[in-house]
Amino acid sequence: MPLSATFQRLAALVVALLLVGTAAAASPQSGSSSSTTPAEIGADCSIASSAMRSVSKIRGLAQRREVPCRVRNREEVESYLRATIERRVSAKSMAHEERAYKLLGLIPADFAYLEGLVALYTAQIGGYYDPEQRYYAMAAWLPQALQLPIAIHELTHALQDQHYHLAELMDEDRSDTDTLLARLALAEGDATAVMIDYSRQLRGQTALAKEKSVSGLVMQNVTGAMLTSSMTKAPSTLQALVVFPYLSGLNFVHQLLRHGGYRAVDRAFKRPPISTEEILHPQQYLRARNSYRKLDPLPLQTQDQARLGEAVLTDTLGEFFISTLLSSLIPTNQAAQAAAGWAGDRLALYLPADRPLGVLTWALVWDSAADAQEFYLSMAKFYEKRLEMAPEVIDSRMLWRNSPVGNVVLSLAGTEASLTIGFP
Repeated sequence: MPLSATFQRLAALVVALLLVGTAAAASPQSGSSSSTTPAEIGADCSIASSAMRSVSKIRGLAQRREVPCRVRNREEVESYLRATIERRVSAKSMAHEERAYKLLGLIPADFAYLEGLVALYTAQIGGYYDPEQRYYAMAAWLPQALQLPIAIHELTHALQDQHYHLAELMDEDRSDTDTLLARLALAEGDATAVMIDYSRQLRGQTALAKEKSVSGLVMQNVTGAMLTSSMTKAPSTLQALVVFPYLSGLNFVHQLLRHGGYRAVDRAFKRPPISTEEILHPQQYLRARNSYRKLDPLPLQTQDQARLGEAVLTDTLGEFFISTLLSSLIPTNQAAQAAAGWAGDRLALYLPADRPLGVLTWALVWDSAADAQEFYLSMAKFYEKRLEMAPEVIDSRMLWRNSPVGNVVLSLAGTEASLTIGFP
């Protein structure tokens, strides 16, 4: 089970209202007041059929079966999200995931992970498509101006599912966090592009594929997302992970559109991206030049292996995750630069009886020694700020002794770097 199985499961189900700016622009009723309450309007499932016809025409994919539309209130949505987590992610896996995130420093030690995720997604949700029951759920509180564009987005997922089997594409039992996040970005980028193309058709504008860049759309929605109160209550790292599939995914899909329209997007579903490196650098995907290497967890001495036992969790986190982690404590542009040049990583979590907080190891490999050193120095700044203490420096090794999470050791050797947390 990948590290972020819970997060990925929620993200794959819902369309977040961080798309509200784009969605409102896509609505033929966008000039109407957005202050009207859902009770005065009423969620209208009758729009689903016409929305699906529009999706099918824009995407060039035939509808193979009907997709029922169901209206869901907040209580029903929250219950659905919790039930999905309970069914797909065991309580033990959830605890391991939360522990690993806290050891790394991705989320604060006092953050209630499950409750925080459910609250974040319930507040942001605009609708969802259930790939198991194959229906579209419309949020009962969705303003009328957003109902049609959000339906366009979610029914694009339904069409993706009919042709490319979303449950198989994003099977968390067979993929790691980095690969799942990349594939989620493909699916969400495609659905967002279709929603935008729907808007452009209504306004008599040219297709998105004709635009040289979508950076203006991306920045507009990033800014809007970060200003919403529900987003600001969550750690900045989780905010970034929520935003990534939609906005970086849109940029990735836009590059595909420019190189072959929606047929190029279809080809991507048949040869899906395997890492967020490809999403962040679409040219690498287009040139089939992904340098990602599969790694084993950091090797341990025999006596250490006996003491630590078997890893309870292993995963590959990838370039975007690394950038997100670093950017919580160092400048965003520096974090992104430090994560670039990633060529593979493997994280492992152990729960020995004598280490109540757990022990985490992380092996990473980089395209060049310079890339590895840049990561090493940026990670050193991150942990110096996080632990509020200077490290002991021994050659290409930094040690923070007796920190709140135990000993932290950061090492560098050529194109490889490693991190251990809580190791005796």
